[in-house]
Amino acid sequence: MKPADTLYSFAHNLALKKAVKDQNGVFYELPDAHKITMGNPDSCKFNVGFASCDITPTNYKTHPYWMAGYKIAKRITGILDPLTASAMWIDCGTNEGIVLVSCDLIGLTGYEVNEIRASLSQFCKNTGCKHITVSCTHTHAGVDTMGYWGVLPKSGKDKAYMIRIKNVIKSLCEEAYANRKSGEMFYGFIDAPELLHRWRAPYFSKAVLHRFRFVPDDGSAETWYLNFPAHPNTLGGRNKLLSADYPCYMRREINRHQKVNVMYAVSAIGATDIGKVADDNVERTILGGSKLGLKAFEINNERKLNAEITVVSQNFVLPVDNFVLSLANSLGIFSGRRCAADSETKTGLISEVTYFNIGGTQILTMPGEMFPELVWSGGYEGEETSSTGERADVNPTPLSEIFGDENIMIFGVTNDMAGYAVARNDYVLDTEMPYFNRGKDRFGRNHYHETNSCGINTGDAIESACRRIKSILDAG
Repeated sequence: MKPADTLYSFAHNLALKKAVKDQNGVFYELPDAHKITMGNPDSCKFNVGFASCDITPTNYKTHPYWMAGYKIAKRITGILDPLTASAMWIDCGTNEGIVLVSCDLIGLTGYEVNEIRASLSQFCKNTGCKHITVSCTHTHAGVDTMGYWGVLPKSGKDKAYMIRIKNVIKSLCEEAYANRKSGEMFYGFIDAPELLHRWRAPYFSKAVLHRFRFVPDDGSAETWYLNFPAHPNTLGGRNKLLSADYPCYMRREINRHQKVNVMYAVSAIGATDIGKVADDNVERTILGGSKLGLKAFEINNERKLNAEITVVSQNFVLPVDNFVLSLANSLGIFSGRRCAADSETKTGLISEVTYFNIGGTQILTMPGEMFPELVWSGGYEGEETSSTGERADVNPTPLSEIFGDENIMIFGVTNDMAGYAVARNDYVLDTEMPYFNRGKDRFGRNHYHETNSCGINTGDAIESACRRIKSILDAG
Protein backbone atom coordinates (compact mmCIF):
# COMPACT_ATOMS: atom_id res chain seq x y z
CA MET A 1 0.00 0.00 0.00
CA LYS A 2 1.31 3.46 -0.91
CA PRO A 3 2.03 5.94 1.96
CA ALA A 4 -0.79 8.20 0.75
CA ASP A 5 -3.21 5.27 0.80
CA THR A 6 -2.11 4.35 4.33
CA LEU A 7 -2.61 7.93 5.54
CA TYR A 8 -6.01 8.10 3.87
CA SER A 9 -7.14 4.80 5.43
CA PHE A 10 -5.91 5.83 8.89
CA ALA A 11 -7.63 9.23 8.75
CA HIS A 12 -10.86 7.72 7.44
CA ASN A 13 -11.03 5.06 10.15
CA LEU A 14 -10.08 7.53 12.90
CA ALA A 15 -12.77 9.94 11.77
CA LEU A 16 -15.46 7.26 11.93
CA LYS A 17 -14.32 6.00 15.35
CA LYS A 18 -14.24 9.49 16.83
CA ALA A 19 -17.57 10.39 15.25
CA VAL A 20 -19.30 7.42 16.89
CA LYS A 21 -17.68 8.23 20.24
CA ASP A 22 -18.42 11.97 20.10
CA GLN A 23 -22.05 11.99 19.07
CA ASN A 24 -23.27 9.16 21.34
CA GLY A 25 -26.21 8.50 19.07
CA VAL A 26 -28.00 11.69 20.13
CA PHE A 27 -30.07 13.17 17.33
CA TYR A 28 -30.82 16.87 17.33
CA GLU A 29 -34.40 17.92 17.97
CA LEU A 30 -35.20 20.75 15.57
CA PRO A 31 -36.75 23.60 17.54
CA ASP A 32 -39.85 25.28 16.21
CA ALA A 33 -38.97 28.52 14.47
CA HIS A 34 -41.16 31.56 15.08
CA LYS A 35 -42.05 34.45 12.85
CA ILE A 36 -41.07 37.82 14.26
CA THR A 37 -42.77 40.87 12.79
CA MET A 38 -42.19 44.48 13.65
CA GLY A 39 -42.98 47.87 12.24
CA ASN A 40 -45.72 50.02 10.81
CA PRO A 41 -46.96 49.36 7.24
CA ASP A 42 -48.25 52.95 7.04
CA SER A 43 -44.86 54.46 7.85
CA CYS A 44 -41.65 54.82 5.84
CA LYS A 45 -39.53 55.85 8.81
CA PHE A 46 -36.75 53.55 9.97
CA ASN A 47 -34.18 54.08 12.69
CA VAL A 48 -30.71 52.98 11.62
CA GLY A 49 -27.41 53.11 13.48
CA PHE A 50 -23.95 52.29 12.15
CA ALA A 51 -20.62 51.47 13.78
CA SER A 52 -17.32 50.27 12.33
CA CYS A 53 -13.73 49.60 13.37
CA ASP A 54 -10.42 48.18 12.16
CA ILE A 55 -9.77 44.51 13.01
CA THR A 56 -6.35 44.22 11.37
CA PRO A 57 -3.78 42.48 13.60
CA THR A 58 -0.80 44.79 13.99
CA ASN A 59 1.63 42.40 15.71
CA TYR A 60 2.02 40.06 12.73
CA LYS A 61 5.80 40.66 12.63
CA THR A 62 6.35 39.18 16.09
CA HIS A 63 3.35 36.87 16.35
CA PRO A 64 2.38 34.24 13.75
CA TYR A 65 -1.01 34.58 12.09
CA TRP A 66 -1.99 32.09 9.41
CA MET A 67 -3.62 33.30 6.23
CA ALA A 68 -7.00 31.79 5.44
CA GLY A 69 -8.28 30.53 2.14
CA TYR A 70 -5.55 28.74 0.20
CA LYS A 71 -2.53 26.73 1.40
CA ILE A 72 -2.06 25.69 5.01
CA ALA A 73 0.66 27.11 7.30
CA LYS A 74 1.13 30.28 5.24
CA ARG A 75 2.22 32.99 7.63
CA ILE A 76 1.05 36.56 7.07
CA THR A 77 4.01 38.82 6.29
CA GLY A 78 2.48 42.26 5.73
CA ILE A 79 -0.61 44.41 5.14
CA LEU A 80 -2.00 45.48 1.79
CA ASP A 81 -5.15 47.08 3.20
CA PRO A 82 -7.09 47.01 6.48
CA LEU A 83 -9.68 44.49 7.64
CA THR A 84 -12.93 46.01 8.88
CA ALA A 85 -15.90 44.97 11.01
CA SER A 86 -19.19 46.89 10.90
CA ALA A 87 -22.64 46.71 12.46
CA MET A 88 -25.98 48.15 11.39
CA TRP A 89 -28.95 48.47 13.74
CA ILE A 90 -32.37 48.63 12.02
CA ASP A 91 -35.76 49.26 13.60
CA CYS A 92 -39.07 50.58 12.38
CA GLY A 93 -39.52 53.37 14.88
CA THR A 94 -40.68 50.93 17.52
CA ASN A 95 -38.96 49.33 20.52
CA GLU A 96 -37.85 46.28 18.50
CA GLY A 97 -35.05 45.89 15.99
CA ILE A 98 -32.33 43.75 14.42
CA VAL A 99 -28.58 44.01 14.01
CA LEU A 100 -26.68 43.08 10.85
CA VAL A 101 -22.93 42.55 11.28
CA SER A 102 -20.33 42.26 8.52
CA CYS A 103 -16.66 41.34 9.04
CA ASP A 104 -13.71 41.01 6.69
CA LEU A 105 -13.08 37.40 7.75
CA ILE A 106 -13.00 34.03 5.98
CA GLY A 107 -15.88 32.90 8.18
CA LEU A 108 -17.17 32.18 11.68
CA THR A 109 -18.88 28.94 12.67
CA GLY A 110 -22.35 28.86 14.12
CA TYR A 111 -20.78 27.90 17.44
CA GLU A 112 -18.89 31.19 17.59
CA VAL A 113 -21.83 33.23 16.30
CA ASN A 114 -23.96 31.85 19.11
CA GLU A 115 -21.24 32.71 21.62
CA ILE A 116 -21.41 36.29 20.35
CA ARG A 117 -25.21 36.28 20.64
CA ALA A 118 -25.02 34.94 24.18
CA SER A 119 -22.68 37.79 25.14
CA LEU A 120 -25.34 40.21 23.87
CA SER A 121 -28.29 38.71 25.74
CA GLN A 122 -28.58 41.68 28.12
CA PHE A 123 -28.22 44.06 25.18
CA CYS A 124 -31.17 42.33 23.50
CA LYS A 125 -33.29 42.64 26.65
CA ASN A 126 -32.43 46.31 27.04
CA THR A 127 -32.95 47.32 23.40
CA GLY A 128 -35.63 44.97 22.09
CA CYS A 129 -33.19 43.43 19.63
CA LYS A 130 -34.92 40.40 18.14
CA HIS A 131 -32.13 38.99 15.99
CA ILE A 132 -28.39 39.38 15.41
CA THR A 133 -26.93 38.07 12.17
CA VAL A 134 -23.19 37.89 11.46
CA SER A 135 -21.92 37.85 7.87
CA CYS A 136 -18.31 37.37 6.79
CA THR A 137 -17.07 38.78 3.50
CA HIS A 138 -14.97 35.59 3.08
CA THR A 139 -11.71 37.28 2.19
CA HIS A 140 -8.98 34.79 1.27
CA ALA A 141 -6.32 37.21 2.49
CA GLY A 142 -7.45 37.50 6.09
CA VAL A 143 -6.65 35.76 9.37
CA ASP A 144 -7.61 32.11 9.80
CA THR A 145 -10.74 32.29 11.98
CA MET A 146 -11.94 28.79 11.07
CA GLY A 147 -8.85 26.76 12.03
CA TYR A 148 -8.21 24.97 8.73
CA TRP A 149 -5.10 26.85 7.61
CA GLY A 150 -2.64 26.51 10.48
CA VAL A 151 0.06 23.92 11.11
CA LEU A 152 -2.05 20.76 11.22
CA PRO A 153 -3.15 18.92 13.29
CA LYS A 154 -3.32 22.07 15.44
CA SER A 155 -6.01 24.64 14.80
CA GLY A 156 -4.92 27.72 12.88
CA LYS A 157 -7.09 30.01 14.98
CA ASP A 158 -5.34 32.48 17.26
CA LYS A 159 -7.14 32.50 20.62
CA ALA A 160 -6.40 36.13 21.41
CA TYR A 161 -7.58 37.28 17.97
CA MET A 162 -10.78 35.24 18.24
CA ILE A 163 -11.53 36.85 21.61
CA ARG A 164 -10.83 40.25 20.09
CA ILE A 165 -13.24 39.60 17.20
CA LYS A 166 -16.03 38.50 19.54
CA ASN A 167 -15.52 41.53 21.79
CA VAL A 168 -15.39 43.88 18.80
CA ILE A 169 -18.66 42.57 17.39
CA LYS A 170 -20.32 42.92 20.79
CA SER A 171 -19.14 46.52 21.11
CA LEU A 172 -20.15 47.38 17.54
CA CYS A 173 -23.69 46.13 18.10
CA GLU A 174 -23.98 48.33 21.19
CA GLU A 175 -22.46 51.31 19.40
CA ALA A 176 -24.69 50.92 16.33
CA TYR A 177 -27.76 50.98 18.57
CA ALA A 178 -26.50 54.10 20.33
CA ASN A 179 -25.91 55.79 16.95
CA ARG A 180 -29.39 55.20 15.51
CA LYS A 181 -31.08 58.00 13.59
CA SER A 182 -34.46 58.42 11.94
CA GLY A 183 -34.74 58.36 8.16
CA GLU A 184 -35.94 56.54 5.08
CA MET A 185 -34.76 53.30 3.49
CA PHE A 186 -34.53 52.61 -0.22
CA TYR A 187 -33.78 49.43 -2.14
CA GLY A 188 -32.52 49.07 -5.71
CA PHE A 189 -30.36 46.81 -7.84
CA ILE A 190 -28.41 46.68 -11.09
CA ASP A 191 -27.03 43.94 -13.33
CA ALA A 192 -23.24 43.88 -13.49
CA PRO A 193 -22.22 40.87 -15.64
CA GLU A 194 -18.96 42.54 -16.65
CA LEU A 195 -17.84 42.38 -13.00
CA LEU A 196 -18.44 38.65 -12.47
CA HIS A 197 -16.54 35.62 -13.74
CA ARG A 198 -18.05 32.14 -13.40
CA TRP A 199 -15.25 29.65 -14.03
CA ARG A 200 -16.82 26.22 -13.53
CA ALA A 201 -19.64 24.48 -15.37
CA PRO A 202 -22.56 25.02 -15.65
CA TYR A 203 -21.32 28.64 -15.98
CA PHE A 204 -24.60 30.00 -14.65
CA SER A 205 -24.62 33.18 -12.60
CA LYS A 206 -26.87 36.03 -11.56
CA ALA A 207 -24.61 39.07 -11.49
CA VAL A 208 -26.85 41.44 -9.58
CA LEU A 209 -25.56 44.18 -7.28
CA HIS A 210 -28.16 44.87 -4.59
CA ARG A 211 -28.27 47.96 -2.41
CA PHE A 212 -30.16 49.02 0.68
CA ARG A 213 -29.68 52.77 1.13
CA PHE A 214 -30.63 54.52 4.36
CA VAL A 215 -30.97 58.30 4.19
CA PRO A 216 -31.04 59.95 7.63
CA ASP A 217 -33.33 62.91 8.22
CA ASP A 218 -30.51 65.05 9.63
CA GLY A 219 -28.53 65.00 6.38
CA SER A 220 -25.59 63.09 7.84
CA ALA A 221 -23.82 60.22 6.06
CA GLU A 222 -25.99 57.62 4.36
CA THR A 223 -25.62 53.93 5.20
CA TRP A 224 -25.53 51.41 2.34
CA TYR A 225 -25.73 47.65 2.55
CA LEU A 226 -24.40 46.12 -0.68
CA ASN A 227 -24.56 42.51 -1.87
CA PHE A 228 -22.86 40.85 -4.87
CA PRO A 229 -21.94 37.23 -5.79
CA ALA A 230 -18.15 37.47 -6.26
CA HIS A 231 -15.67 35.41 -4.25
CA PRO A 232 -13.07 37.63 -2.48
CA ASN A 233 -10.12 35.43 -3.48
CA THR A 234 -8.71 37.75 -6.12
CA LEU A 235 -5.19 38.13 -4.70
CA GLY A 236 -4.47 34.44 -5.25
CA GLY A 237 -2.67 31.69 -3.40
CA ARG A 238 0.82 33.23 -3.47
CA ASN A 239 -0.24 36.37 -1.64
CA LYS A 240 0.94 36.75 1.98
CA LEU A 241 -0.33 40.27 2.62
CA LEU A 242 -3.42 40.89 4.74
CA SER A 243 -6.29 42.31 2.72
CA ALA A 244 -10.06 42.58 2.67
CA ASP A 245 -9.71 41.88 -1.07
CA TYR A 246 -11.98 43.75 -3.50
CA PRO A 247 -14.59 44.85 -0.85
CA CYS A 248 -11.99 47.26 0.60
CA TYR A 249 -11.59 49.04 -2.74
CA MET A 250 -15.34 49.05 -3.34
CA ARG A 251 -15.79 50.91 -0.04
CA ARG A 252 -12.92 53.28 -0.82
CA GLU A 253 -14.27 54.14 -4.27
CA ILE A 254 -17.73 54.89 -2.91
CA ASN A 255 -16.26 57.19 -0.26
CA ARG A 256 -14.09 58.92 -2.83
CA HIS A 257 -17.30 60.30 -4.32
CA GLN A 258 -19.62 60.49 -1.30
CA LYS A 259 -19.29 60.02 2.45
CA VAL A 260 -21.10 56.70 3.01
CA ASN A 261 -21.16 54.05 5.73
CA VAL A 262 -20.75 50.87 3.68
CA MET A 263 -21.78 47.36 4.74
CA TYR A 264 -21.20 44.33 2.51
CA ALA A 265 -22.21 40.69 2.24
CA VAL A 266 -21.27 38.24 -0.48
CA SER A 267 -24.10 36.43 -2.24
CA ALA A 268 -24.03 32.92 -3.78
CA ILE A 269 -20.30 32.67 -4.55
CA GLY A 270 -19.76 29.07 -5.67
CA ALA A 271 -17.16 29.28 -8.51
CA THR A 272 -17.81 32.99 -9.10
CA ASP A 273 -15.03 35.57 -8.89
CA ILE A 274 -14.73 39.29 -9.54
CA GLY A 275 -14.60 39.99 -13.26
CA LYS A 276 -11.34 39.72 -15.22
CA VAL A 277 -10.75 43.46 -15.32
CA ALA A 278 -6.94 43.12 -15.16
CA ASP A 279 -4.30 40.41 -15.50
CA ASP A 280 -2.30 41.23 -12.38
CA ASN A 281 -3.98 39.96 -9.18
CA VAL A 282 -3.42 43.11 -7.14
CA GLU A 283 -4.57 45.33 -9.98
CA ARG A 284 -7.62 43.13 -10.54
CA THR A 285 -8.49 43.35 -6.84
CA ILE A 286 -8.23 47.13 -6.72
CA LEU A 287 -9.87 47.78 -10.09
CA GLY A 288 -12.61 45.19 -9.59
CA GLY A 289 -13.59 46.65 -6.24
CA SER A 290 -13.45 50.20 -7.58
CA LYS A 291 -15.65 49.36 -10.54
CA LEU A 292 -18.15 47.64 -8.25
CA GLY A 293 -18.26 50.75 -6.07
CA LEU A 294 -18.90 52.95 -9.09
CA LYS A 295 -21.60 50.54 -10.28
CA ALA A 296 -23.55 51.16 -7.08
CA PHE A 297 -23.96 54.80 -8.09
CA GLU A 298 -25.66 53.67 -11.33
CA ILE A 299 -28.60 52.08 -9.53
CA ASN A 300 -31.65 54.04 -10.71
CA ASN A 301 -34.63 51.78 -9.92
CA GLU A 302 -34.92 52.42 -6.21
CA ARG A 303 -38.16 52.16 -4.28
CA LYS A 304 -38.86 53.57 -0.86
CA LEU A 305 -39.47 50.84 1.72
CA ASN A 306 -42.29 50.74 4.24
CA ALA A 307 -41.09 50.37 7.82
CA GLU A 308 -41.77 46.65 8.20
CA ILE A 309 -39.43 43.80 9.13
CA THR A 310 -40.14 40.07 9.27
CA VAL A 311 -37.61 37.53 10.58
CA VAL A 312 -37.73 33.73 10.69
CA SER A 313 -34.59 31.90 11.82
CA GLN A 314 -34.54 28.12 11.30
CA ASN A 315 -31.97 25.74 12.74
CA PHE A 316 -31.37 22.51 10.82
CA VAL A 317 -28.90 19.64 10.54
CA LEU A 318 -26.31 19.43 7.80
CA PRO A 319 -25.39 15.74 7.28
CA VAL A 320 -21.59 15.38 7.21
CA ASP A 321 -20.43 12.77 4.70
CA ASN A 322 -17.01 14.45 4.49
CA PHE A 323 -14.92 12.45 6.98
CA VAL A 324 -12.06 14.96 6.75
CA LEU A 325 -14.39 17.69 7.99
CA SER A 326 -15.78 15.37 10.67
CA LEU A 327 -12.28 14.52 11.89
CA ALA A 328 -11.24 18.18 11.94
CA ASN A 329 -14.25 18.93 14.14
CA SER A 330 -13.42 16.00 16.46
CA LEU A 331 -9.81 17.17 16.81
CA GLY A 332 -10.89 20.71 17.69
CA ILE A 333 -9.42 22.24 14.55
CA PHE A 334 -12.70 24.09 14.06
CA SER A 335 -15.66 24.63 16.37
CA GLY A 336 -18.86 23.02 15.16
CA ARG A 337 -22.22 22.30 16.78
CA ARG A 338 -22.13 18.53 16.39
CA CYS A 339 -24.94 15.98 16.52
CA ALA A 340 -25.90 12.56 15.23
CA ALA A 341 -27.20 12.43 11.66
CA ASP A 342 -28.03 10.07 8.83
CA SER A 343 -24.72 10.48 7.00
CA GLU A 344 -21.66 8.46 6.09
CA THR A 345 -19.89 9.61 9.26
CA LYS A 346 -23.09 9.27 11.35
CA THR A 347 -22.67 12.91 12.32
CA GLY A 348 -24.07 16.27 11.35
CA LEU A 349 -23.53 19.95 12.08
CA ILE A 350 -26.31 22.10 13.49
CA SER A 351 -26.58 25.12 11.22
CA GLU A 352 -28.97 27.95 10.45
CA VAL A 353 -30.89 29.68 7.68
CA THR A 354 -32.54 33.02 8.44
CA TYR A 355 -35.18 34.77 6.38
CA PHE A 356 -35.58 38.55 6.39
CA ASN A 357 -38.20 40.67 4.72
CA ILE A 358 -37.30 44.33 4.99
CA GLY A 359 -39.99 46.53 3.50
CA GLY A 360 -40.94 43.87 0.94
CA THR A 361 -37.38 42.88 -0.01
CA GLN A 362 -36.58 39.23 0.73
CA ILE A 363 -33.20 38.00 2.02
CA LEU A 364 -31.96 34.53 2.93
CA THR A 365 -28.81 33.94 4.94
CA MET A 366 -26.79 30.90 3.91
CA PRO A 367 -24.30 29.02 6.12
CA GLY A 368 -21.55 28.85 3.53
CA GLU A 369 -20.92 29.15 -0.20
CA MET A 370 -23.92 28.40 -2.39
CA PHE A 371 -23.62 27.58 -6.06
CA PRO A 372 -25.90 30.05 -7.91
CA GLU A 373 -28.02 27.36 -9.61
CA LEU A 374 -29.23 26.19 -6.18
CA VAL A 375 -30.66 29.66 -5.57
CA TRP A 376 -32.08 30.97 -8.84
CA SER A 377 -33.99 29.23 -11.63
CA GLY A 378 -32.49 28.25 -14.96
CA GLY A 379 -29.03 27.14 -13.94
CA TYR A 380 -29.22 23.34 -13.74
CA GLU A 381 -27.82 21.29 -16.60
CA GLY A 382 -29.63 18.35 -18.15
CA GLU A 383 -28.41 14.77 -18.46
CA GLU A 384 -26.54 15.42 -21.72
CA THR A 385 -24.29 18.11 -20.26
CA SER A 386 -24.29 17.58 -16.50
CA SER A 387 -21.12 16.37 -14.79
CA THR A 388 -22.72 13.11 -13.67
CA GLY A 389 -25.08 12.47 -16.58
CA GLU A 390 -28.10 12.82 -14.30
CA ARG A 391 -31.18 14.87 -15.10
CA ALA A 392 -31.82 18.32 -13.68
CA ASP A 393 -34.78 17.09 -11.63
CA VAL A 394 -32.53 15.20 -9.18
CA ASN A 395 -31.47 18.60 -7.79
CA PRO A 396 -33.12 20.60 -5.02
CA THR A 397 -35.76 23.13 -5.98
CA PRO A 398 -34.09 26.52 -6.49
CA LEU A 399 -34.74 28.69 -3.46
CA SER A 400 -36.12 31.51 -5.58
CA GLU A 401 -38.98 29.22 -6.62
CA ILE A 402 -39.80 28.32 -3.01
CA PHE A 403 -40.11 32.00 -2.08
CA GLY A 404 -41.57 33.15 -5.41
CA ASP A 405 -38.86 35.75 -5.97
CA GLU A 406 -36.23 35.51 -8.71
CA ASN A 407 -34.52 38.56 -7.25
CA ILE A 408 -34.20 37.16 -3.74
CA MET A 409 -31.00 38.24 -2.02
CA ILE A 410 -28.52 35.80 -0.50
CA PHE A 411 -26.21 36.72 2.37
CA GLY A 412 -23.59 33.98 2.07
CA VAL A 413 -21.12 32.83 4.72
CA THR A 414 -23.54 34.12 7.33
CA ASN A 415 -24.17 32.82 10.86
CA ASP A 416 -22.06 29.75 10.03
CA MET A 417 -19.38 28.56 7.61
CA ALA A 418 -20.11 25.04 6.40
CA GLY A 419 -18.39 25.04 3.01
CA TYR A 420 -19.91 24.61 -0.43
CA ALA A 421 -23.37 23.57 -1.50
CA VAL A 422 -23.15 21.96 -4.97
CA ALA A 423 -25.96 20.65 -7.21
CA ARG A 424 -26.43 16.87 -7.05
CA ASN A 425 -25.94 16.28 -10.77
CA ASP A 426 -22.74 18.36 -10.66
CA TYR A 427 -21.32 16.67 -7.54
CA VAL A 428 -18.27 14.52 -8.28
CA LEU A 429 -15.82 12.96 -5.81
CA ASP A 430 -12.55 11.15 -6.39
CA THR A 431 -13.36 7.43 -6.55
CA GLU A 432 -10.29 6.27 -4.58
CA MET A 433 -9.75 9.04 -2.03
CA PRO A 434 -12.95 11.12 -1.78
CA TYR A 435 -12.57 14.42 0.08
CA PHE A 436 -8.76 14.03 -0.07
CA ASN A 437 -8.25 14.34 -3.81
CA ARG A 438 -10.21 16.26 -6.40
CA GLY A 439 -12.66 14.23 -8.44
CA LYS A 440 -12.89 14.20 -12.21
CA ASP A 441 -16.19 14.13 -14.03
CA ARG A 442 -17.04 12.24 -17.22
CA PHE A 443 -15.70 15.14 -19.29
CA GLY A 444 -12.34 15.06 -17.49
CA ARG A 445 -12.98 18.28 -15.55
CA ASN A 446 -11.58 18.70 -12.03
CA HIS A 447 -14.00 19.11 -9.13
CA TYR A 448 -12.40 20.96 -6.24
CA HIS A 449 -15.38 22.39 -4.35
CA GLU A 450 -16.75 19.01 -3.27
CA THR A 451 -13.66 18.41 -1.10
CA ASN A 452 -14.69 21.48 0.92
CA SER A 453 -18.33 20.54 1.33
CA CYS A 454 -20.20 18.62 4.03
CA GLY A 455 -21.52 16.30 1.34
CA ILE A 456 -23.90 15.81 -1.55
CA ASN A 457 -26.97 16.37 0.64
CA THR A 458 -26.12 19.94 1.70
CA GLY A 459 -28.39 21.54 -0.87
CA ASP A 460 -31.29 19.25 0.07
CA ALA A 461 -30.88 20.07 3.77
CA ILE A 462 -30.93 23.79 3.02
CA GLU A 463 -33.98 23.37 0.78
CA SER A 464 -35.79 21.54 3.58
CA ALA A 465 -34.97 24.30 6.07
CA CYS A 466 -36.24 26.93 3.63
CA ARG A 467 -39.47 25.02 3.09
CA ARG A 468 -39.99 25.02 6.86
CA ILE A 469 -39.50 28.79 6.86
CA LYS A 470 -41.96 29.21 3.98
CA SER A 471 -44.60 27.16 5.76
CA ILE A 472 -44.23 29.39 8.82
CA LEU A 473 -44.60 32.49 6.66
CA ASP A 474 -47.65 31.04 4.90
CA ALA A 475 -49.27 30.13 8.22
CA GLY A 476 -49.51 33.83 9.02
